[in-house]
Amino acid sequence: MNKKKILSVVFLVLLVCSQVHARDPRFLSIGTASTGGAFYPIGISMADLLSHEVGISTSAIVTGGAVENNSLVDKGDVDIAITMSFMAYNASKGVDPYTKPLTNVNVLFSGLSKGVFHIVVNKNSDIWSINDLRGKKVALGPAGGGAIAVANDIFSYYDMDETDFKPVYISYAQAADALTDGNVDAIVVQSAAPASAISNLTAARKPIRLLSIENDVLERLLAGAPYFSKEVLPKSMYGTDSDVVTVYTPLVVVVRKDLSEDLVYRLTKSIFENVDVVRNSHPSAKALSIDSATKAVPTTMHPGAVRYFREQGKL
Repeated sequence: MNKKKILSVVFLVLLVCSQVHARDPRFLSIGTASTGGAFYPIGISMADLLSHEVGISTSAIVTGGAVENNSLVDKGDVDIAITMSFMAYNASKGVDPYTKPLTNVNVLFSGLSKGVFHIVVNKNSDIWSINDLRGKKVALGPAGGGAIAVANDIFSYYDMDETDFKPVYISYAQAADALTDGNVDAIVVQSAAPASAISNLTAARKPIRLLSIENDVLERLLAGAPYFSKEVLPKSMYGTDSDVVTVYTPLVVVVRKDLSEDLVYRLTKSIFENVDVVRNSHPSAKALSIDSATKAVPTTMHPGAVRYFREQGKL
């Protein structure tokens, strides 16, 4: 091949690459949750990583959390988001709390961390069981957040719903302040553990207790809701008097289906070639790996992510 032909081929390759990347958006956004949970610091680490590695300015956005994030991705209001496995599944099927299937939501990767269900009360409270929440003022996290759906699911096994207590919809950080001030009786935090909103209470030497799910209820819950798994929080985590028995649901990262395969391939590649950045963003994400990324995927994975994981022999 002569020099002129070689230059022509090089020019053609560069032209094709420039055209592919020209379709990239100028900005990307990552939907997280309120600032008191684990989603937000994880989202910030991913945004910084993608800004540097992919070269597209990316920012983490405070949102209502896991439930709202699927709707935001579907509408294109955010490009990437963190959510719960069973919420991504419900979104794909149009199951409560969604009124129709959200067709623009694909999975980027699974196995981010565990979304653990916490219920926190003041240590001197007369609330010892979820049953004791009847008639009490309970902070359920921000409106549209995943904690509300999880709490309602779990409360149904106690024959309870939001009409049996006084629900309050505020961020986890605001809820922690409200508990300290006596403005609410209990707070629900659906977050990877340890949750910063709760850890901040213990760091400030605020005496708290966490409620466990009783064994008989837990057995019925796990049998009826297989997207939950048992989780035991050691007493050392939050300085409680005993270990806390609760449940978790896996966390996944979702992405707009209408983003190009090439872009999503590069996003996935950047994250897993620098996975320690995400792992180090929050203790809950330390187990994230390329092996966990393709397990328990609740709905369709984006073709760009599939391409990357296939190259790595994980699909």
